[in-house]
Amino acid sequence: MKLKDNGWTEKEIKRVEHILDKERDEDTQMSNIIFWTALFVIIFANILISVVLIPFLVAFNPSYLYVVVVVLGGMIGFLYKFLITNSAALQKKHHLTAGIIIPIVAIANLITMVIVANRFSADLNLPPQNPWIVSLLFAAAFILPYLIAKIRSR
Repeated sequence: MKLKDNGWTEKEIKRVEHILDKERDEDTQMSNIIFWTALFVIIFANILISVVLIPFLVAFNPSYLYVVVVVLGGMIGFLYKFLITNSAALQKKHHLTAGIIIPIVAIANLITMVIVANRFSADLNLPPQNPWIVSLLFAAAFILPYLIAKIRSR
């Protein structure tokens, strides 16, 4: 109504509404592309970390291993925070989906990786690592950058 009061014709108003609707659709498509690309990168990074950690699980005693797991978990958590939470184009549904998928994938990867590493350890007559402790440490370090950002924003 304010546009009509300012001298806009009905045709001009419809044209602007059409342009704005088109831009909203393009923003939605772009946010989906950003989200799925970032999610793929984070899942790939989790898998890569799992593969890289296998020799550490076999060779390190638990205290050194836990430090390595916490550092790597924090790095992937920071990557997650950077890619997902800093994008203004993402909607709440994207954050919820990522918040469910990423931790599940990370813990599943680590449990699988620790089980594989424990098989190597058994072949080498070395003590096995506890997959639950390693996975929980990784998950806690992974979530920490996000929690710190949330606390800072309040």
